[in-house]
Amino acid sequence: MHYRRVDSNAVPQTSSVVDFQVYGLDESFHGARWVDFFEGLPGTPPWALWLGHRRPDSDSGVRVGTLPKARYEAVMCPNGKDPLVEVAFSGAFGAINVTLPDGSVTRPDGLIPALVEHAEKEARRYAEWPIVWWRIEGAQVRARVWRFAGGWAAFSTALDDAYLVAVGVGMEPADLAMEPVRDAAVYHADLSLPLNFAELGRQKSSRPEAWLPPPRRDAFHPDQLAFVPDEPEA
Repeated sequence: MHYRRVDSNAVPQTSSVVDFQVYGLDESFHGARWVDFFEGLPGTPPWALWLGHRRPDSDSGVRVGTLPKARYEAVMCPNGKDPLVEVAFSGAFGAINVTLPDGSVTRPDGLIPALVEHAEKEARRYAEWPIVWWRIEGAQVRARVWRFAGGWAAFSTALDDAYLVAVGVGMEPADLAMEPVRDAAVYHADLSLPLNFAELGRQKSSRPEAWLPPPRRDAFHPDQLAFVPDEPEA
C-alpha cells in the first residue's frame, strides 16, 4: 500500500494539524528551509512530514522526514509487515524522485516503474545498507544509508516515537545533526494550522531556493539508465 507518487505533482488536499514533534537540521545548518510535503489523507493528521533544507548558492541539500511510529505503522503496515521496509522505501523512493532530471527530459517507457521496483527491492535489503552516524538532539545515533544516481537516502530508528528519514543531494549523509523544530517560522510555516498541498506549492513557487535540484538536470545518470527496459527485438 503505497501512497507516494514519482515525478508528478501531489493531488491538492488538506490535512488536519500536525500533532507530533517534527525534526529538522539543527542550527548549525545555514540555508533555505521550507515545508516540502506531507503524507496523509484529507482531514487527518499526517503520517509523515518532510522539511527541506538547501545550502545557500548551491544545489546541495537534504529533506528530513519525521514519521510518527504508531501512526505510520498502522497505515503502512496493517498486516504486520516489517515497518522498516516501508521506512527504508520512503527514503529510497525519495532518492529515486529527487534524482530524476528535469521534466523536459523524456522518460523512456517503463523507466519509472522499473526505478520504483528497484527502490522496493533495495528497501527489503535495508539491513545490508551501510551505517553512518547522525546526531539527534546531541546524541550519536546510527543511520542506514543507500546511494543512487548521485543522491542518497538514510533512516534512523533511534527515537522512541518517530522514525527519521533523510534524502539528500550534494551533501554527505554522515554527521547530519537534527533537532526538534521549536519554531516553524524558520520553515515559513505555521504547523498549528492544517497543511494544504496547494498552499505549500504557492509558498515554494515564490522562493526559487526552496527546492532540491537533481544532481543532473539535463540527462539521466548511469544508475538510472541501467533500468531502461531493453528494446524488443525486431
